[in-house]
Amino acid sequence: MSRQQGTYSNRIPDYVDDARSAAQVSRLSEEQLDTSTWFNDKLAGVSRRDFMRIAKRWGLTSTYFAAGAMGGVFSAEALAQKTRSVYERRLGEAKYTMKLGSVANWDNNRIIRLGYYHFARDVEDRTNGAIQIEILDANSICSEQVCIQKTMQGVLDMGTSSTQNASSVAPWLNAIDFPYMFQSAGQLYHFFFNPQSDRLFREVYRKKYRMEFLFSLCEMRNLFMGLKWKDKPPVTRVGDLAGTKNRVTNTQLGRIAMQLMELNPVPVAWVETLDALKNGLIDGMETWTSATTAFNMAPVVAKYVGLKFIPGTGHTAINTRTLDKVGSELTEEILEAAYYAQRQVMYANEAALALVSGEVPNPSPNTIFGRTGTEMNFLTEEALDECEEIASPKREEYNRWHEKLNEMAGFNVYEEMLPVAREYNRSAQAIDVEPRRWWHSA
Repeated sequence: MSRQQGTYSNRIPDYVDDARSAAQVSRLSEEQLDTSTWFNDKLAGVSRRDFMRIAKRWGLTSTYFAAGAMGGVFSAEALAQKTRSVYERRLGEAKYTMKLGSVANWDNNRIIRLGYYHFARDVEDRTNGAIQIEILDANSICSEQVCIQKTMQGVLDMGTSSTQNASSVAPWLNAIDFPYMFQSAGQLYHFFFNPQSDRLFREVYRKKYRMEFLFSLCEMRNLFMGLKWKDKPPVTRVGDLAGTKNRVTNTQLGRIAMQLMELNPVPVAWVETLDALKNGLIDGMETWTSATTAFNMAPVVAKYVGLKFIPGTGHTAINTRTLDKVGSELTEEILEAAYYAQRQVMYANEAALALVSGEVPNPSPNTIFGRTGTEMNFLTEEALDECEEIASPKREEYNRWHEKLNEMAGFNVYEEMLPVAREYNRSAQAIDVEPRRWWHSA
C-alpha cells in the first residue's frame, strides 16, 4: 500500500495518481492519513479534476456531505460511491428543498467557522431527509451584500452574511452595532443564546423583514493595518492611529465610531481591499480576524490592532415564509439544528482563531498570522475604555440612529440591550458561555 514518488517520502496510497495530490498526501502523518477529519486532508487523495467531475454529476452539496462523512484520506472512486449514495438518499426522501446562499466555500470554512454546512447536514438528518438544503456557496448566487436581500425576496430560502453588510438592506441589523455595547465574543454568544435576545433583537428582524435569525459566528471587529505599517512602532492606543484612512463595511454605527476615533472610514469594495492595502492607498481595514485569514488578506496585513469596537457577526437567517410552508414540527427541528450549529460555531471558531488564524499574542509559525509575520497588538482594558469614551453611543452623533432603531423596536434599544450584553464578563472565555435554546421562554 506504500510507495515513493519523486521526492515524496511519506506513505502514499496506490490510488493517488497525480503529483499535486501526492504532494498533499506526503505532508500528512500516518495518523492523519487514517483518521483526519479536516476537509483539506480528507480530499488530499482526490484530484481537483476528479472532485469537480463528481460534484458535476451528483451536486456540490452531496459531494461535501459525502466527504464530511468519510474518515481519513480516500480515493476518488470511494468518494464517488459515497456521493452517489448520499445523493440518492437525499433525492428520494425530500419533501422540501431549500436553497442557502453564501459567499464562502468549504475551504474558507476551515478557517472561518460559519456553520452552515454543519447546520444543513443536521437539518436533513433530523427531518429524515424531509428537508433537503442545497448550498449555493462561493458567490455562485449572491455576493456578501445581497445574500440576505435575496433571502428576503424569496429568491433564496436562507442566506449567510455579516449583519454589518446585510444592514444595508435590513437597517435593523445595525441594532447590535452600538460601539462597545458588546466588548467580547463571549458577550455576543451569551446574548444570542439568551431567550431575551428574541424580544430584544430577533423579533424585530422577524416582524419587519420576515427573517428568522438562526445562528451566528461571533467575533469583534478590529483594525488590520497594511504593509506601509510594517516598520512602525506597536500600536498601544487608538490615538496612535489618528488620521489614518481605513476601509469600512456597511454598518452605519461603526462608521460614526470610526469618525469619532479619527480613523477616517473609507468605503472600499471587499474585492478591491487587498490591492488597496498592498499598494498603500489605504492604511488599514476594519473587519474581523477569521474574515481576514479565510479570504487571504493576511499577507498584506502588517499589524493586527485589537480595537474590538463593534461585533463581527456572520449570521445565517431563513425567510419566515419558508418556515410557514414546512409547518411547526419541521420548524422546531430547524431551530434545534440552529441551536446545535450555534454551539458548534462557538467552540470551533474559538479554537480556529487560536490554532488556525493565530489570534494570540505570539502566533505559532503553523498559524496564518505566524506565517505572514503579522504583528499582534492587543489593547489593554484601559486603552479600550478610552476608545469607548471617545466613541460612546451616548454622544449626539448617534441620535438619528437611536431614534430610528427605537421606533422600529418600540423601546430604547441601547438602554435595554446593554445590561443583557454586559451580563457576561468581558474577560471570560467565549467557550464558557452556557448554550440555551433562545426560542424557549427564560
